Amino acid sequence: MILGEDCYFCSHRTFDFDLFMKTILFGLFCLFIAFGCNSPKAEMNEPEKVTITGQVTDYNGIPIDSCSVFWKSPSFENIVEVLTDKEGRYTAQVPKGKYQSVAAIYMPSYASIAMQEGKLKEEDYRLEFWAWDFVADRDTILDIRYHRMEAYGLRAFRIPGAAPCYQIYVRPMSLSRTLEWMKQGAQSEECLMAPSSEFLGVKVWIDGEEVSVLMKQEIKEHLSEGVYANDYLLTVDIPEHPREDLPYRTFKVELTDLENGDKGEGYYYMDKEDCLLR
Repeated sequence: MILGEDCYFCSHRTFDFDLFMKTILFGLFCLFIAFGCNSPKAEMNEPEKVTITGQVTDYNGIPIDSCSVFWKSPSFENIVEVLTDKEGRYTAQVPKGKYQSVAAIYMPSYASIAMQEGKLKEEDYRLEFWAWDFVADRDTILDIRYHRMEAYGLRAFRIPGAAPCYQIYVRPMSLSRTLEWMKQGAQSEECLMAPSSEFLGVKVWIDGEEVSVLMKQEIKEHLSEGVYANDYLLTVDIPEHPREDLPYRTFKVELTDLENGDKGEGYYYMDKEDCLLR
């Protein structure tokens, strides 16, 4: 059939076509808005994440509420931050990768903040927990304890061709001793934040297995011209049953000042290729 000018379709085709196209375009726009952010391309740009969970407590097992847990960059910028709940528990979604450190502290109790605010007694001041070179490659549980001793700058290494053992560097920072040094005007060239060797209690675990501390050497760390701190080089045994299912070793170091009771612990994650001993 030939359609003439008096045909209804022909006489209305322009109007109907425009309306039809507008309806289609509007529908496509709605679909884009609804599903565009979940497109495969968008998902490809999202970094893969792992879940880190744990509980933060003091050394009496009391949960620490509203404790900040940070994953930090090499410049100490916070990449991820979460807070603990009333049970001291936290859950963090962390992009996969290696982090310069993980830190944890209830900020109002952090010594420098507490001194400025003046709301807490000095005995309630605290120093933070640190885990160094943290590897976020899988879902992990990281339970945390802290008190008044900071295991700062923790590093572990081995000496090629030497005895089958590990060397661990750490700066033990006793808050009680640091505050005493500050009260004396910080004039002494010796910033002795750590106790002397006979008053430093040390325990070390590698991959969850406690190992013997073979040597404990006090060394000097340069802080500024004419000022130094006392740090430690620890020599520890190798574990009898090291974990083979992880690409890294986990070192846990617990420190206790046997004179004033300050305690603290820290972790260090060593790439497996840096620590093969067998």
